[in-house]
Parts: sequence; structure tokens; C-alpha cells
Amino acid sequence: MYGSYPTAVVTPSFHSRSGTLYNLEDSPQLSSWTIFRFYSPLAISWIFMGLDGPVCEGIINRLRHPEINAAAWPILMAIAIWIESPVIDLLSTSTTLAKDRQRYEQISRFVWYLLMWVTVAHAAIVLTPIYGWVAGTLMGVKPAVADAARAGLIILIPWSAMIGWRRYLQGILIRHGETRAIGLGTSARVAALIIVGVGLFLTTHLPSIVIAAIALMAGVALEAGLIHWISRDVIARHLNRVTDSCEPPLTMKKLIGFHFPLTATTMVNLLVMPLVSAGLARTDRPVLALAGYGVAGAILFLHRAVTFCIPEVVITLYKGDATVAKLRAFSLGVGAISSTLILLLGLTGLDRVLFSWLIQAKPPIAEVAHGCYLLSAAVPFVDAAQAYVRGLLTAHHLTVSRLVAVLAAMVVLVGVIAVGVSWRWSGPVLAATAVTSALLAELVVLSVAWDRAKTLTQVLATR
Repeated sequence: MYGSYPTAVVTPSFHSRSGTLYNLEDSPQLSSWTIFRFYSPLAISWIFMGLDGPVCEGIINRLRHPEINAAAWPILMAIAIWIESPVIDLLSTSTTLAKDRQRYEQISRFVWYLLMWVTVAHAAIVLTPIYGWVAGTLMGVKPAVADAARAGLIILIPWSAMIGWRRYLQGILIRHGETRAIGLGTSARVAALIIVGVGLFLTTHLPSIVIAAIALMAGVALEAGLIHWISRDVIARHLNRVTDSCEPPLTMKKLIGFHFPLTATTMVNLLVMPLVSAGLARTDRPVLALAGYGVAGAILFLHRAVTFCIPEVVITLYKGDATVAKLRAFSLGVGAISSTLILLLGLTGLDRVLFSWLIQAKPPIAEVAHGCYLLSAAVPFVDAAQAYVRGLLTAHHLTVSRLVAVLAAMVVLVGVIAVGVSWRWSGPVLAATAVTSALLAELVVLSVAWDRAKTLTQVLATR
């Protein structure tokens, strides 16, 4: 289950204020400031990506049929992101493995195969009767909501390929210390999203979810193109020359063996949103519950987003036991601050202002969103703890343990949803309890896996 315990050698470089480069390994201690400098551009990038939800929800709630389209939004995102899941971990794969020209060329071939596969899969699902089975039979979504979501999903057919390409190149940029470029790309994405979304909102009579989908595509297309352009120089400087290496070449079999457990983990993990949506679709007021869940999720994502880049930070900056305490403290600190902010906004009622003013949610939807949001206060802290342990496991190529953890989480999630539906819990209680319980279960399994891996290493070192 845990395999061997090789260390992923990643040596980041940073620009000092004078413009010169210095290497992390030149410093005997990893400082919190060094971690923050590496982390902050990635976190800002995730926060900007998190603005997609509030912007699109704001458009949806300002046009006709807001309740139907707001309920369709989490369905659209759940299906689109699940189809996209095989390419999401290209970020970790390229960050860890893109060390030289041979590996870069091998990973590039693998990426193109993967991008073609997810594009065909997306088209096959949304353009055929498979969609009716997924949305209607599996998820239990009402026909009007399913039809609205489908219109947006058709527009998003190229979405996964563009996401995969830019995440692959972002991993290369991260590995070579060019994290600021990632923030630039995401800033351009948000700008394009807002310009296109607001422009269509003011000048057309398209359905709101169609406007949101077009705006999403425009933003992702611009970001992917910009990251492609920026990465050309980094690749030319670091990956286009043949280097002497004592490591064996990266074969396609080894690459698949590394990436598949990550992909399987993400695919299972991304079932959370469809499963929760399916549970909410079976509550007493399903359309209202789904709409409120979507609105709350748009803001909650911003709190969670600051933890999503922690695995890449740990993968890159981890240098053995000397760096563990600093990385752990930093990761948990990020999660604690984010969870505390939820409590402050939720308990003071300021979150209702965000839902009503920023997203323009109608009062019944905003009230359901308030419940989902406040009851999910622990989620960012658990996310941060998970992200720290996942980073350690990935840095040591122990990716299978991540899959085992997320499978355990899914068992807990399904069990809690089943109990919530049978006991007729309200939408907010069902969604928050199911997600938080699943995340805690995953954290426990990840922690046990890391402890066992460390023990195994200590035993082998004494032989």
C-alpha cells in the first residue's frame, strides 16, 4: 500500500529583492517568510479562480428564472469538474516529475493523450442520452434544472482540455520558482470572465446559465493561452537541454503509475459535489436546497481556495525533518484563519450581506445559504491539514495512500447522506454534516498512512 519511500528532489529558486537568484538549499532553515513568498502567489491565484463562482452566481441571480438557474449551477459545476478530474493533478505530476528534457517530453505526450480523452468523454456525456441518466436517474435532478445545466455543459466541452494544459504548465512554473506568473494568468482569467459575463448580461437576452458558461470559457481560454506563452521561456531555459542524470528515464508505465492514483483520488473526491447535490435533490424543498447550496459554495470556495495550493508548497519546499514543523505550522495557520473568518462572518450575519448584495440571492435562497455556510466553518481547517499531509505523501511518491483515504471518505459521505435523507434533515444540515464528516475521515486515513510510512523508513534505516 505504501510502497517505497523515495524523496522527490525539488530545488526551488527565488528572486531576491536585488533580482539575484538564491537556492533554498543554501539556507539551513526554512523560514516562514520563505514559505509565504512561495505560497502567496499560488494562494492569490486560487482566490482569483474562486471568484468565478460569485461572479457567475451574481449574473444568474440577476436574470430570469433565478431559482431554476441557481439550482442548475451546482449541477453544471459538479458534472464539469468531475469530467475534468483526470487532468487536475497534472499540476502535482509536473511539479514533482518535470526535472529534465526527457521527462518533459514524456509528460507532454501523456498530457496530450489525456486532454483528448477528457474532451471526448465530456462530449459523449452531454450530447447523448447518457446525460439524462446521470442528471435524472443518478442525481435525481428535476427536468427543468437538468435542462438548464445541460445548456451550459455543452458550451463547456473544451473546458477540461484547457484546464489540463494550463495546470500542466503551471506545475512546470512552480517547480522552477515562477509562481508570480501563475497569479498573472489567473488575474487575466478573472478579468476576461467579468468583461465577457457583464458584456453579455448587458447586451443579450441569453439564458443566465449560458452567459455564465460562455464567460467561464473565455476566462479559461485566455488563462491557458497566457500560461502557454509565459512557460515557453521557462521550458527553454530549464527543460530544452539534455542533462546528465543518474536517475533512470521516465517511462510511460512509471508516469501512469504515479499519476493514476492521483487521478483516481481526485475523481473519487470530486464525487462529493454530485453526491451532495443528489442528496439535496431528495430533501423536502430540493430546488431551494440546491440553489442555497450553490450560493453558499461560491463564497465557501474562497475560504477553501487558500488551502488548495498547500500540497505543491509542501512538495517543493519539503527538505526532510528540518522543514516539517515550519510547513505544518504554516499550513494549519492558513486553515485556522480561514475557518475563523467563516465564523466571524456567519455569526455576525455579514455573510447574508454577501449573499444578498454580491450574489443577489433572493431571501429564501440566502437563508439556506447562510445555514450551509455557517455549519461548514470547520471545512477550511480540515482542508489545510489534509493538504499538508497529502503534500508529504506526494513528495515521497506515496500516491496510492491518497486514494485509499478518499475512498474511506466517500463511504462516510454516502452513509451520512443516506442517514440525512432518511431522517429528513434540512438541506444545510445534510450538506455541511456530510462534507465535514467525509473530510475528517480522509484526514484520519492520510495521517495514519504518513505515520506508517515514517515508521517503515525508520525501520529500514536501522537495518
